[in-house]
Amino acid sequence: MWVPNPISKRENSMVESAIQANFTCSCGAPFIVMALDPAPKDKITALLVCPRHRVGHHLTLDHSGLDLWAGVVADNLYRCGVCGRELSPATGVSSTEVATTFTLNCPIHGTQNNTRTIWSVLYRRLLSEARRRRTPPATPQPPVTPAPTPPQETPPTTQEGTKSTPDAQFCPECGQKIRPRDNFCYHCGASTD
Repeated sequence: MWVPNPISKRENSMVESAIQANFTCSCGAPFIVMALDPAPKDKITALLVCPRHRVGHHLTLDHSGLDLWAGVVADNLYRCGVCGRELSPATGVSSTEVATTFTLNCPIHGTQNNTRTIWSVLYRRLLSEARRRRTPPATPQPPVTPAPTPPQETPPTTQEGTKSTPDAQFCPECGQKIRPRDNFCYHCGASTD
């Protein structure tokens, strides 16, 4: 009986790099995996969307190559559909025999464009792959001491203790320093008028 030779780590890395290229837009942004559906002849269709261009396309994957592409799919499945930010696996999951649907929550965009539908057969495998790939290394890391925070400048005040407004030097919303001629705060976007 013939047994195939195992793939070396170097070969596996090269294969994964080639697969990753299929999951990267021409602009360099990683495609977000929005759905994985079964297709005829042991294939899987992936719906991919570029968060910058908001354009989707389909990619057909061979189910027998699951070990090769599962990690790349898992990396691109748990990302915000608007900004592409890497997110934690979802908690509110609903499953049927055919499909598993879940919603991710981006700290910036919430659940907007973050609902995924995955063929149930693949969901657990991809979830465990995503968790495995995001597990920090087992080697102990030296403790990180936080850098001292610079003292915050306080807005000028009048004698009564209220903020002066004629030549506003600080944002009325976040308190960051701004130039008097600025119409909005470059830090938080609030209007300074």
